[in-house]
Amino acid sequence: MAKPEPKKRELSFSSYEDMLAEAQSLLDKGYISHGNWSLAQVCGHLSDWMQFPLDGFPKSPLPMRMIFWVMKKTIGPGMKRKILTNGFKSGIPTAPETVPKPDAMTDQQAVELFRKTVDRRQAYQGELLPSPFFGPLDRETQQRLGLLHAALHLGYLEPK
Repeated sequence: MAKPEPKKRELSFSSYEDMLAEAQSLLDKGYISHGNWSLAQVCGHLSDWMQFPLDGFPKSPLPMRMIFWVMKKTIGPGMKRKILTNGFKSGIPTAPETVPKPDAMTDQQAVELFRKTVDRRQAYQGELLPSPFFGPLDRETQQRLGLLHAALHLGYLEPK
């Protein structure tokens, strides 16, 4: 018998400010996690993925890089369109190194890191590095994907 899908709120963010306000609200009010991660883990994970286009993506093992290249050239464009239209779906594996250990930082520290990462991202004027899954993305598309990614993960945290 399949495990039931955890409870999840449907969130939609139109700006980084909306996304940060949600994280701050969860910190201020407290939350119940219906997924596998705490607020600290969610904010740490989102911070990592927001920094990768600036600093570089994690280097995957060669077989995975080959798979990503094939995906980018074949199903990547369709996946990108689908995500931009419908949002991210649950259950897609992520790079394990982008999920902080449960005790790596407090929720307070992680929300502050998230805020600093967003500030850095907004101030960044350099060229964005291409996604290993989707290739080069313009700033607007990068931001939209980041907001959708945040909506997925923050949706599993219910305010008290």
